[in-house]
Amino acid sequence: GFAPLNKHTAHFDLLVSNPPYISHRDLPALQPEVRDWEPCEALAGGDDGLDFYRWLIEESPSYLRSGGVLVMELGAGQSAEVLRLIRAQRNYIESASVRDYAGHERVAVAYRL
Repeated sequence: GFAPLNKHTAHFDLLVSNPPYISHRDLPALQPEVRDWEPCEALAGGDDGLDFYRWLIEESPSYLRSGGVLVMELGAGQSAEVLRLIRAQRNYIESASVRDYAGHERVAVAYRL
C-alpha cells in the first residue's frame, strides 16, 4: 500500500504501477514459467482482475500533486473498464490508454486535477 509514503509531506509528480491483474479464474491457465515461479500476490487481481486498479485509482490522488500522473500497466481486455474507473474518480481530469508495439492497449494514464 501507500503506508510507507505517509511520512512524506510532499506530493509526487508521477506514480507508476504494474499491479496484479490476473483474475482468479485465469490463474490456472497461465504459462507454467509464470504460474509456477511468480508469487500469487504478484499476479492475482481478484475475481475480475481489477481489485488493485480500484484501490490505486481511489487512493492515489492523495499522493499526487495537481497535474501529477498515474500510470498503470493493463492486462488484456481491461482498458475500457480501467478508464471507466478513472473517469468516475473525480480527482482525475483526463485519462487515456497507450498501445504497445503489438497494438494492445497496455498502459492507462490518468492526470490529477
